[in-house]
Amino acid sequence: MRQINLLPPEIAQRRRVREVTLLIGAAGLAVLALLIVVFLVQTARLASERGRLSDVQSQNAALQRKVDSLQALALLETTLKTKEQLLSTLTQNEVRWSVLLNDISLVIPSDVWLTNFSGSIQASLGTTLPPGEPVGNISLAGSSFTHLDVAKWLSRLALVREFTFPYLTLSSKTSTPAQELVSFNSSVQLSSAALRRNQPGGERTP
Repeated sequence: MRQINLLPPEIAQRRRVREVTLLIGAAGLAVLALLIVVFLVQTARLASERGRLSDVQSQNAALQRKVDSLQALALLETTLKTKEQLLSTLTQNEVRWSVLLNDISLVIPSDVWLTNFSGSIQASLGTTLPPGEPVGNISLAGSSFTHLDVAKWLSRLALVREFTFPYLTLSSKTSTPAQELVSFNSSVQLSSAALRRNQPGGERTP
């Protein structure tokens, strides 16, 4: 049976245009929805990357603070070493006379007393003496009751580790109305053990 279309051609054309328009609109909506999905995905990814960047920046800031603190410690250590080297230079040929006087007080016989003490240093600041060379000398004058006490005094000087070559330059008996006394002059040389760095308590701990 043959169908007869009684609608004018214009109406059919309009219908086709409407259908095409609907298809284009649907395709546009689909593209827009896809773009929105892509935008949301990229936004979430950007937020995640920003969070990672913030974490990395926080870690870098913490590491920088540690580096700064270590640099401050390194500066303090360098300053300390510089001061220690300066102190070592300044005290290189220093003799602590208080230590020597204490050593003498430990060995002096009970019947001997000193009337004079003088010392001198041969090694100047920043110089190094040859091994075995005395670093200084001490002259001691005193009195006792007998020459035997003077001999004991001389032997006791040899027990002090900082002293070498103890000898007498004078031992003379003098008489007074009250008693007889023996006056003496003695000398010792100072070995390198008398230097501050070689004396007990004279070394600095790095």
